[in-house]
Amino acid sequence: MTTNLNSMDFLAHIFWSGIFFNRYKRLIWAIFFGVAPDIFSWGVFLVYRIFTLPSFFRPPVINDIPSWVFTLYGITHSLVVFSLVALIIYILKKGIPFFLFAWSIHIIIDIFTHSKFYLSTPFLWPISNWAFPGYSWANPRFMILNYSIIFFIYLWIFFRKER
Repeated sequence: MTTNLNSMDFLAHIFWSGIFFNRYKRLIWAIFFGVAPDIFSWGVFLVYRIFTLPSFFRPPVINDIPSWVFTLYGITHSLVVFSLVALIIYILKKGIPFFLFAWSIHIIIDIFTHSKFYLSTPFLWPISNWAFPGYSWANPRFMILNYSIIFFIYLWIFFRKER
C-alpha cells in the first residue's frame, strides 16, 4: 500500500487557519501553528527522505515509514499534548496566545477528515490510540466540497471587509 503523505491537506490547513484567524493581527503565527503538526511530523520525514531514500519522488510504502514518524505524528496531533503545552504556557505567561489555538483546530479537522483505517489521527496520544472513524480528506468529492467551502468563505470575508 502506498500513500500520499500530506495530512488533511497542507494547503487546506493554511486556508482554514486564515479563515478562523482572519481578524487576528498575528495571522502569520496562526497559519504557522495551523500547519505545524504536519511540518513537525511529515515535514521532518520529507527531509529525511530527501537525504536517505533514492526513490524520493515515489510515495513510500506505509510499512517502510520509520516508527519515529508515527511517534512525531502522535505528539503533534494529540489534543492531550496540545493541552499540556497550553497549560505550561498559561502558567508561565499568565495567558495563552490566541494563535496557538490554530494547532488544536488542525487536530480537530484531522480527527474528522482521516479514515480510521488510514493514517488516523491519534488525538488522545499517549493515553490512547483510539481513532475516530473519520471521512478521508483524499476522497475527490470531499476535496471538491472542502475547497468550494473555503473559496466561498474567503469570498464572504473579502466582501465583508469591502463594506
